Amino acid sequence: MLSLTTVVLWFLSLLSGFSIIFSRSYLSGGFRVDNVYAMFSMFSNYLLIYMSVQLFGKEFNYRTINSIRICGRSHWEIIVRKLAVILVLAILTASLSFLVLLFDQLIFNQLEVNLGIVFGQLLLAYVTYSIFLFALGSLIIFLIKRTLHAFIAIFLILKIAIALMNVLSSFEFTSYLINYIPLSFLEDSFSFARYTPKQVSVTLIWSAIMLGALSMLYRKRGYK
Repeated sequence: MLSLTTVVLWFLSLLSGFSIIFSRSYLSGGFRVDNVYAMFSMFSNYLLIYMSVQLFGKEFNYRTINSIRICGRSHWEIIVRKLAVILVLAILTASLSFLVLLFDQLIFNQLEVNLGIVFGQLLLAYVTYSIFLFALGSLIIFLIKRTLHAFIAIFLILKIAIALMNVLSSFEFTSYLINYIPLSFLEDSFSFARYTPKQVSVTLIWSAIMLGALSMLYRKRGYK
């Protein structure tokens, strides 16, 4: 989990968050507190996407996917173990984001938010987003078996989906339906840690469906 990629992206996330603090404090930048952790999330988003495809992707890269399938552990145990890794990473990353915000509050006395509430929102956002990414990323990995290709695929899906959802929102019938499609709000709500209870429920339901599909793919006999 603490690979060079993780450390580099954590560093870039911290640098991004502190750049907003510096701009607001010394350059009179018109930024709010939520802009601090929104900027931090830019690189942490890449980290979570990378990890979502890397966890099973490395098994295909090293040709160990069939070995773990016959190691004696159930398919759900393997999936849950992989999921636990990205959740730990998500919690650590959310905590780093909070530390940047805490620094801003303590050093520059920006007391415009409740730190306890913000920390809870950050944890909820990172955990919810990571579960969805893991389910989607693992599905894509089992289908195309290439980590880099899967990373690009998820990145494009997230970006193209936003444009598509904007088009669908202009029609009365589909504007109602997109509220039940996580891709319509997933990334923006993650960046600003603003998941509503409804959005969390919708995201977790879709994640559960994808994890069920992942379970079936995992039990497929033999992978090259």
